[in-house]
Formats: sequence, structure tokens, C-alpha cells
Amino acid sequence: MDYKPGWPLLLRGCSETPPTKLARNMSVVQWVMNLPSRSPHHTPRCSTNKEIKLSGNGGNDNSSNSSMQYELHKCLDIPLRRNSSFCQWFGYEVLKAATAEFSSENLIAEGGSNRVYKGILPDGKAVAVKIQKSSKDEYKDFANEIEIISSLKHKHIRPLVGVCVKDYDLISVYDFSSKGSLEEILHGKNKDKHPLPWVVRYNVAVAIAEGLNYLHSEHSRPVIHRDVKSSNILLSDEFEAKLSDFGLAIWGPTASSFLIEADVVGTFGYLAPEYFMYGKLSDKIDVYAFGVILLELLSGKRPIRFENHKGEQSLVMWAKPMIESGDMKGILDPDLNGNINATQMHRMMVAATLCITRSARLRPKMSEVLELLRGEEAIEKWAATQNENKESQEHNIDDGDDDEVYPNSRADLHLSLAMLDVDDDSTSFSSMEQSSNISMEEYLKERWSPSSSFN
Repeated sequence: MDYKPGWPLLLRGCSETPPTKLARNMSVVQWVMNLPSRSPHHTPRCSTNKEIKLSGNGGNDNSSNSSMQYELHKCLDIPLRRNSSFCQWFGYEVLKAATAEFSSENLIAEGGSNRVYKGILPDGKAVAVKIQKSSKDEYKDFANEIEIISSLKHKHIRPLVGVCVKDYDLISVYDFSSKGSLEEILHGKNKDKHPLPWVVRYNVAVAIAEGLNYLHSEHSRPVIHRDVKSSNILLSDEFEAKLSDFGLAIWGPTASSFLIEADVVGTFGYLAPEYFMYGKLSDKIDVYAFGVILLELLSGKRPIRFENHKGEQSLVMWAKPMIESGDMKGILDPDLNGNINATQMHRMMVAATLCITRSARLRPKMSEVLELLRGEEAIEKWAATQNENKESQEHNIDDGDDDEVYPNSRADLHLSLAMLDVDDDSTSFSSMEQSSNISMEEYLKERWSPSSSFN
């Protein structure tokens, strides 16, 4: 079957967009962000178990729910037994007591159908208790998430401590990270009072690179996180970084270098071009997202900023001209006041530049990114060569050799298009596609795929 690249993230907008008059006054980014929440429930998942099949319809019928709970227990029992030394079943009463009956004083995060509480276990261990309301599909996703996260053991990946299933609540228990997320520290209310020091930023970059390299190359079976972002990087009292939230993670392909997915999940601003536009999934989408993380650490800026001028709303698009001109100082966070290690800064800048390469084939592996950040001499020489030749390599890519690159597209196409105002149906794309002058409607119609992630 022929595969035609498209825009799966935007397709279902036809019936679910805001009113036309309102939509025409916002950029495509804002339009996408205003659509109903995307559900990852129908995203294909690979499992070491046989296909997870849970009976019942996920409604309020008690017998149906009891049957699904029983089957979920069976699904979870194998990975939990296999990793029983650090992951266990919790009784509901234990977690209820640990969180003071899930009191509002212990509520540390809330969103959608999820709530997260701080708790203290009987042995004095501080934990984060995540509760999500269940349905049949969420039971399946929960089982897949636990199967993956319970198999991971790395110092820079937040470990799963245990699970609990109670009525319609699916509960997972994790180590508590006292400093919160990297997003909160870099972009939160206190960032001006206590800017993150350079040494912490650099250590966070190396730590997350180690964690991703473990997922992609060192684990017994490759894992693609699919939602690498600053809010999923948590910090301890000592500012030790851990990658968290494996709710969208899947087992990586072993028989081929990539998968094609109809449903795109993740966070806008971190999505790799080939995945956002064409549904092409490989570990290189994590590499791209990590490049955005590096730019956040270097600049202190968010990945998407609607208040900025057109063309500068995306962190990648804002940084790209300065990267190409060698203006490193222009990218650096002014809150650092020049208190940086120049050698480390250069490594991070080169790594970021390589990671956000539009072609997945030309992006480095996480093992190479890690070696570069650590300053290994051989890889630094290789990276310098790659960086010098990157632009010409991308320009001369043959589409038969790199099938995520659409003919005549430029490196900044997927971000530039997203930032266009949708009220100009006759907008010329000559500035983005050198040999094509077509309307946005024709452009999207040509590239829309026959499936969507909006449900």
C-alpha cells in the first residue's frame, strides 16, 4: 500500500474546529491547541504479552468492571513479580493513609482525569501517588505503561515504586521529586529570583542524555518515550534529573528502523517534523525533542511563545538564524549573567544543532549526543564535521534515500506553516517551497493523511 505523507495532527479539524470567524483570527498553532484533547488510547502499542484483551465495556456495570480489574491484575502481575525487588502492589488503605486520605493539602498536580498527591509511606519514604480514572481503553494503556516502566532501572529515570487498582481508579506510585519539574524551575514564577545555575543546566542535559541512551540502546528492548519535554524532567533536592511520565511510551521497532502511525501524540513544540507531518516514528523523535530541551536550557525560553513576533513563536525557529550565524551569545539566557563554562556551552550548542536537524536520518543517535556532551575528543571532531556539512547534506538529500523528507520542502517547513495565519487562503508558499506557489487549502489537502489523532 502506498504511503502518502500528511498532517495527521490536523486532519480532524474539519468537524471540531472553533467557529470559522474565530479560527481565521488565530495561527494554526493556536487553532490546534484549541481543539478537543487528543486521546492516545487508540495509538498502536507493542507488548511483550499477548494482545491485551479486557472484557466488558468500561461503563458503570459492576460485574464488567470487576472482570476488567481481574484481567488487569493478571496482566500486571507478571512484570511486577519480575521486578518485585523495587516494584510492588499497594493496598488502597496504605496509600489512603500515606496521603492523609488524599487531602487537598497533599495535592501537587491536577489535570484532566488525573490527580497527583504527595504521600509518606509507613517506612518514611516520600512518594508521588498518581490517580487516574479508568475506562476500558485506559486499562489497556495503564497495563502497557506499567509493563514498560517496571522494566526500566536507571538512575536518571524516575522509578515506579508500585501500583494499586481500586474500583475505577488506576493508581501508580513513584519516587517523590522535591524540586518539581525543569519546566517549573526554568519558566515558573520564581525563575527571576532563583535562575538555574549553569552547572545544574549542564548536568541535567548529560543526565537526560544518559537516560535516553539507556532507553534506546542499553535496555534489553528499545523504548521510545514520545513525550520528552521539560515538564517530564523532575529534579531532586540535589538537582539530580530524572526522566518521567511513560504514559505515551512504546516498545521501539526491532525489525525495521521506524514505524508509521496514523495517530500522532506528544506535545506541540517538541514534535519532530517527520512524526508531526507524516506519522513516521523512531527513536529519532526523542533525539529531536532532546534538542529542544537543550535550547530551553541554553536560552531559558519556552518551546512555544505566542506573545512573540511571527517567525519567533517557536524556540527552534527563533534560535535557528543565530545558530547559523554563530551568534551563541544571542541564544544564551541573560539570567546566567555570563556565568557559564564556555566549553560545555559549545558542546550543548553543537548537540542541539544536530538534534534538531529536520531529517531523522541525519540526526545523531543518543549515544553520539551523550559522547559529545561528555567531551570525548573523537566524537567532537565528528560532530564538527557533521555540523559544517549539515546544511548541504539536507539540501542535497534524495527523497528515495530519506523518505520522511517531502519533495521541495525546507528545513523549517513544519514550524513555519504552523505559525501562519489561517485567514489568508491565497497565501503563497514561495518563501518556504521555492518552486511552488499554492494556497494553504491546496497545500494541506495534498498532505492530509486518511487518519487522525483526534478522538
